[in-house]
Amino acid sequence: MPSPIPTPADPAMKQNIKDNVVLGDQNIAGRDNNITNYLTGLRHLRPRPVNPDKLMPANRFVGPGDIFDKASQAVRLHFGGMANVHIVVLLAPEKYGCRSAGLRLLAAANVAGDRMFELLPDWDEPDVACLPEERGTGYLLNLRSVTQPLPEAFYSDLVTYASTLRKVGSCMVIATTKAAWSQARAGGLQPEILVTEIERPDPTAVVRKYLESDERTRDRSGWIDNEESVFHGLLPGDCAPGEAVRLASIMAKAKGIRDAEALDEYQGWESHLSTDWFVGGSEGVETRAVRIAGAFLDKAPAVAVLNSADLLLATPEINFPKPKGGLLAMPDAPKRLDPAGMSFDAATGTASLVHESQGPAILRYLWTKHRQLTEEVLTQWLQDISQGPAKNHLDAIAAALTHLAETVGVTPIFNLAEGWLRDGGKRHQGLVGDLLSELAVHPVLGSQARAELATWATGKTRPERQCAVAQACSGPFGTAYPSQALTRARYILYSPGTEEARKEAINAVRTLAVDDDLAPLVTDTVVTWITNAGKPIGTDRKVFFDVFSVPPSADRLENEPLAVALTKPGKAGEAIRQRLFDAWQQVVQHSDDPSQVQRILLGWRAGAETDCLPSGPVVDLIVALGRSTGIGGSFIKAVVKAKGPLKDALIDALFTDFLQDVEVEHDPLAAPQETKPAESRPHDPSDPETGTQ
Repeated sequence: MPSPIPTPADPAMKQNIKDNVVLGDQNIAGRDNNITNYLTGLRHLRPRPVNPDKLMPANRFVGPGDIFDKASQAVRLHFGGMANVHIVVLLAPEKYGCRSAGLRLLAAANVAGDRMFELLPDWDEPDVACLPEERGTGYLLNLRSVTQPLPEAFYSDLVTYASTLRKVGSCMVIATTKAAWSQARAGGLQPEILVTEIERPDPTAVVRKYLESDERTRDRSGWIDNEESVFHGLLPGDCAPGEAVRLASIMAKAKGIRDAEALDEYQGWESHLSTDWFVGGSEGVETRAVRIAGAFLDKAPAVAVLNSADLLLATPEINFPKPKGGLLAMPDAPKRLDPAGMSFDAATGTASLVHESQGPAILRYLWTKHRQLTEEVLTQWLQDISQGPAKNHLDAIAAALTHLAETVGVTPIFNLAEGWLRDGGKRHQGLVGDLLSELAVHPVLGSQARAELATWATGKTRPERQCAVAQACSGPFGTAYPSQALTRARYILYSPGTEEARKEAINAVRTLAVDDDLAPLVTDTVVTWITNAGKPIGTDRKVFFDVFSVPPSADRLENEPLAVALTKPGKAGEAIRQRLFDAWQQVVQHSDDPSQVQRILLGWRAGAETDCLPSGPVVDLIVALGRSTGIGGSFIKAVVKAKGPLKDALIDALFTDFLQDVEVEHDPLAAPQETKPAESRPHDPSDPETGTQ
């Protein structure tokens, strides 16, 4: 049976320690203090393991100037030790390779390879309290997508946080821009925080280093300087290091020093687009349709690509005649795909672009130079195929449009999505939800997309947009930025335009709540909505019971938030069940309709009696509530004495608990309540000699 659910402190309640689980003061027993620490940790940004030697290996890295070299030397001297610097802030505009530089700084730190993590800004307001502080750890706080100046409190709190990192032997690199860090200048120098601006790495040096890192391409590093090479003189001096890496990767695959096709690939296939693929005329119409379908559905089944192409050909604006004989006159999949630059995998039936870079290039070309086609045909065609041949491949369409947003920006894509919702409503929510979720996690565009999602979530006059946001919260957005996704779901729940919008938001929260990694955070967040002092809990209470509803059957319990919450093992499970108790205690104490709350708790008990829920944690919860509300009270009596298989177990558990409480109260050897034995004294996270979270 899982560990009992501890009851929060009650001044009138005697300390009762049973199996090192405190049913009185949480701050007494060591394990309960660990649970408290665990719950505090739920509010932290989620660390994502990173390996600098894989993501940015030293043999491919070009240092961004002398200032960075000095910062790197400071890191080697100080990070992981007891000296001053434990936070290095790298300032650079976007596309200066700031993240790569940050990874190499972590690699130079005295931190174990499996203790390096990246943190994304999963907050709506920057808050140092969200930063983790584990012992012997290196963090890369990636703030590249933060476009607004950080608040003043962030800087003052960061000074205290730097001291905490020093005490636990950890370090942090912050990658951000001068615009976001603008307020820090007024704060003066801080000995534990090193702020440095980095230069843009020399793009030619980046190409050489990339090619020289592999013995198979080492002899090609001179091509960049050879005037006879088609790759000579291509890179402008101010280009991003990522652009230099793109050229180097193309050079690594090139057939030779004068490979014209490799050159065209680097130049975005411009010569093919304007003089071959979309030159005009009726002769290549069918191939163009397949090429466009492939740009949106790369790596989808060939049948989906070809059927989508046929729908494009059949649109009234194109009205391409079918060959006499119809499908029997059509060539097989490979023969239709090959002229469009696509391959066919006979084993899987998948169609893939031979050159993956052609997909984004085609979309950029269409949206910038074929506006009539995109506005009058492709916009509606995408709606049609999302309900037809491509309905199971909306993720591919969303990924393609996300790449397009890198060229045209976020606003046109949101306008496109809004038009789909306005015209098709619910039919297109899946496509729009996938698209918005992909945009929200984009490393550059994500910040703007997430802000727009917040605007959509609060607009109850457009419930179809709220529904799309809710679906976005269930996808990659919710996985990468769970706190922000939950916040947007709550916006909808507080002001839903329709009941459907509310249900979609509940479904989004439930989807995140069954994710093994996110279950503790989601539970803690939903309960926090209830237990925030001084706020009405009516809406939040209903949300709590809707999210943690009793499963309708014992099948597929792994997809039910309440079953997951009650069965999760370890400290995470104990923390979750503690928070469920906190929610119930709040509901019982502040309910305007105790009988309704009583019926819901009886429903939980009935779920345990029909194997829809585990019986042990449910019994523990009811017993803990009995101690909190009084075992003689009518509320708990009705729950315990109701007929059913668990009646005797509940009575026995309450009676045993009562006897143990009486025994401790009258035991002359029992420790006074104020006494805190050394072995159960809570750890001080600021003390380097104690354990960490």
